[in-house]
Amino acid sequence: MVLIVGASLPATAYSLHYHDASRIVARRWLRNPIIVAFSRSLNSPPPNIKAGSDVTGAAQRALHHWAAVANIQFLETASSETSISPPNAGDGVSLITVSTDNLAAFGSSNSPGRTRVFYDSGGAIVEADIALNPAETFSSDGTPGTYDLESTFTHEVGHLLGLEHSAVIGATMQPRQAKNGVYGLPALTQRALSADDIAGARSLYGSAAEIGSISGKLLVSRGGGAAANTAGLMVFAEESGTGKVVAGAIAFVSGDYQLSGLAPGSYRFIAQSANGLLAGTDIGAAESESLANTSLVRTFEISRAPLVVKSGVNSNAAPVFLLPTDPPATIHPRMIGLNAELSTVAVPLEAGKTFTIYVGGEGVDQIAESGISASSPLIRIVPKTLTSEEFGTNYPVISFQITVESSAEAGDYSIRLQSVSGERSYLAGAITIKPSSSSNH
Repeated sequence: MVLIVGASLPATAYSLHYHDASRIVARRWLRNPIIVAFSRSLNSPPPNIKAGSDVTGAAQRALHHWAAVANIQFLETASSETSISPPNAGDGVSLITVSTDNLAAFGSSNSPGRTRVFYDSGGAIVEADIALNPAETFSSDGTPGTYDLESTFTHEVGHLLGLEHSAVIGATMQPRQAKNGVYGLPALTQRALSADDIAGARSLYGSAAEIGSISGKLLVSRGGGAAANTAGLMVFAEESGTGKVVAGAIAFVSGDYQLSGLAPGSYRFIAQSANGLLAGTDIGAAESESLANTSLVRTFEISRAPLVVKSGVNSNAAPVFLLPTDPPATIHPRMIGLNAELSTVAVPLEAGKTFTIYVGGEGVDQIAESGISASSPLIRIVPKTLTSEEFGTNYPVISFQITVESSAEAGDYSIRLQSVSGERSYLAGAITIKPSSSSNH
């Protein structure tokens, strides 16, 4: 077993970061409906898109996914244009195009899509152009080696709306899209929005009276003091009852974090370094000393007891939460796998079945079988199945079997690892349980 797939380069070409001097600035559309123009290239796509693919339908369904979960409306129009606007020269038309005319916009990037966003003087979005990479191949039928059109469009529409990349592995907005054939399966799960994607959309376009948020501040203990640069840290929330991952966020350089768009409920909040399966540079953390600092941080639950989030309220999880680096973290999961393949995208599982899961990274060989669990009580580790594997990597790889109960809900769940010394690490949202009656169009 030596196949490693899906580990693309950091997708910084279309990662959107909105910062002012102190905190993130959520930029969004003020216009509703949002007028989107379908380029004529969608009706006569270039040869990098498999003949017979439903390009227009994939784009329409992508828009619908987002409109269905928040106060968002789209008005579709047609355009004879095929090229996205050049930087700093928007034409006011939000174009979706698949034309080869946009090859130069990607440079050497292998990202499947790119969204170029324009703002007015007040920071509101006034134009957002989506292009597919002419150097990559696409299909709508799961052809191995191609990107799924609907999954790519759904991700890019998230950027069109103002969302950044997500640190939740199973989210559509995570920066690394799988090609069809990863894990020997069609890569269709990113067509559907995760709970984290929905929380992001509602934080920008939801009713403040119906959703809640939680915020706090993370500091890193270093040399007897506290380091303020914490841009490589992430916080994510799990439902306390089901274990489903519902939202994630990256801390700002100041250490402040906020998870918005949360439905009222009881949650666990976990803080850990983002310098692992999804690197900090993939999801917005500055490429600075902070990444090295935060890679030493051990994983901690922000509160031992579940915290209650109420609609219309911004709760304080912990005014200041100090994350120690002594002793330093030694568990750094970097890959996850299924069907004897390793990758960086969530493993799609079905309720009522048993699967062999792979995890690779520094320190995973220090994990005892009793230290492996899932965030949901309905996902069980099969006893006496922990095995050391050989993938030809420069870090250890382990495998174990997981049984998903038939009553497990669709959604994203975490794998928890704990070493014999007690150190913990989470693969946040690394398990995606597919809906039993999902439509693949």
